[in-house]
Amino acid sequence: MSRRSPQTRIRAALIAALPPGCKIDVDQLDPLARTFSVTVRTTGSPHRFVTGWAGEGWPADVKRLAMLAGKIDVVLAHDLSTGAREWLSDHGIGWVDERGRANIAILSGLVVVRDAKPSVSEGSKASWSASTIAVAEAALSGVEPRVASIQHAAGLSRGATAKALAYLEELGLLQHDVARGPGSARRVADANALLDNYSHAVAVQEAKAPVVLMHRLWRDPIDSLGSEIAPALNRSGVDWAVTAGAASVLLAPYLSNVSVLELYLGREVFDDPLALADTIDARVVERGHRIEVRPLPSRITSVAGTQIGDIRCASSARVYADLLAKGGRFAEAANHLKEVLHVGASA
Repeated sequence: MSRRSPQTRIRAALIAALPPGCKIDVDQLDPLARTFSVTVRTTGSPHRFVTGWAGEGWPADVKRLAMLAGKIDVVLAHDLSTGAREWLSDHGIGWVDERGRANIAILSGLVVVRDAKPSVSEGSKASWSASTIAVAEAALSGVEPRVASIQHAAGLSRGATAKALAYLEELGLLQHDVARGPGSARRVADANALLDNYSHAVAVQEAKAPVVLMHRLWRDPIDSLGSEIAPALNRSGVDWAVTAGAASVLLAPYLSNVSVLELYLGREVFDDPLALADTIDARVVERGHRIEVRPLPSRITSVAGTQIGDIRCASSARVYADLLAKGGRFAEAANHLKEVLHVGASA
């Protein structure tokens, strides 16, 4: 996570997006909403507009900014997702991100439309297979990126593991320390880049994953998870893990409260939701849920996580990615988790 202020990042992103020779002034308006007054001076009359900083750039981030800021002309963020860009365009709001993309049309006559420079890894995030995501998660969890090591940790076939490792190397996220052949070994080339690409791929994967919604009575979700739900799941022998908000509260407290538990369950249990509901004393619902259940993505998601009492947390990389995908305060919790646990640092 960059330690530069939003004001500095906004100015740098605008300098990169606007034509050379523009003079750009950025003055803070509201520190809470993170909004700023921008003046762009060219050869003609100056262009003035209100902008704001939307953090990572997920839809929830830009919607939260728009709600806090009221009137805003241009939104800036680290990497605006497709959904965020579409939402901004639908609402007549311009946008710029640190990836080099821009779509600005100010009434004073300032018009800028720019695409990010294509890159192999950026264009390939959405095409990651489940095996590639599992291999990246294992590497981010400190497993040496060798076929045998990853295969054992992630529970994948040798062929799928080798293919995924080669793909990540092709993207420049892994590299060989020495020439190929006996004794050759891969290593993570850039842990932050791997975590970033992995997180985007997880967001795409999770958006397509089936989910079962459940309701259960409790006074406190974390207490109920530790005293009742987790022990029941452990007794059943199922492979499972808690992720996102509840996991972050246990691993690196930041959120003040969590209202929904997000669980990963082994496919054999996920495919029988009524039996699962009976196991954890819940009922399947279509709305008003307190528990979200998704299929466990891979073995590494649960085995690489931290166990706290009876509670099994997903791997820190997976918890980070799931928080980031939710945006808003969850994205803030993701960055806090990354700093506290040094997510990906062991890769």
